[in-house]
Amino acid sequence: MNASDLFYDLRAWIFCALALSLLTGTLDVPSSELIVVALMVQMTLSMDGLSISKEALSEGRREMLHSVILCYVVNTGVTLAVGAAFMLSGYETMWQGWVLLASMPCAISVVTAAILTRGDLNAAVIAVTSTYVSGIVLAPLISFVLIGNAVDPLQILKYIVLFIVIPAALTIPLKRLRLGRRVKVPVINLMMALMLFLSVNSNREYMLTYPEMILVVLVAAGARLLALSLISSWMNKRLKTDRRSVPVLHVLCIWKNTGLSVSMCMLLLSGAPESVIPCFTCMIVESLWFSMYTERESKRQAVARRNASASPSIC
Repeated sequence: MNASDLFYDLRAWIFCALALSLLTGTLDVPSSELIVVALMVQMTLSMDGLSISKEALSEGRREMLHSVILCYVVNTGVTLAVGAAFMLSGYETMWQGWVLLASMPCAISVVTAAILTRGDLNAAVIAVTSTYVSGIVLAPLISFVLIGNAVDPLQILKYIVLFIVIPAALTIPLKRLRLGRRVKVPVINLMMALMLFLSVNSNREYMLTYPEMILVVLVAAGARLLALSLISSWMNKRLKTDRRSVPVLHVLCIWKNTGLSVSMCMLLLSGAPESVIPCFTCMIVESLWFSMYTERESKRQAVARRNASASPSIC
């Protein structure tokens, strides 16, 4: 790997963010506000250049339903099942974090997965659109049903709409710059690293005081990822998902918008700082998984293309 390739390797950014967040003292900065800005920049760049026709939307009803089921039935159900163990153990603030994570739509990286693995980009846009539109209703509803007045559902609605509308509006002038992948990917990785750094650094004292609790959350996040991966693989085979859509729907099933959940916890649950720990722990686990998964799928696609080009044609 060349030195320049590190700018495009999300794992390198995650490692640096974690190291810096733990080695430096707790910074006196408005972490929640900075995370909001970083998330908006990341989402704006990820949405830049995306478009889909009305025909594709009208013909993609099955994909829409499939996406919502994966995100808001499978992922939400597994996440709440994992979080329930913390609630039953008396960690109420941790439970609130798991609930906010479960209520979020999918990560915008679903689109990135389609690009990196040469998957179906239309399917990715349909998937993201359907889960974000559903999230406008489902995110406030899920949080209100499960944690009641601990967080104002109208505030969740406001932030989700802002995180959709503002980045979408910013992509209009951004189109004029015609930014390529080699420009956008390092900036997107930087924003992910910044969100991770700020969320970990703001909870640095808790993590150093209760490392065993962090280990428990890390194990829970790993178990959640494994369960989601197995369920997603089974469902894609069962439903005979198109080969180019498999990476898109696999990432959608596994990765919630952890950055948005971190922001929500820090903004709306400031009196319960431990609530953010499940969210940024899942962000770490899923970011590392995403980097390895897309790299593996990209190599597999490259091998398949070489084999196809090398095969003799039969007349």
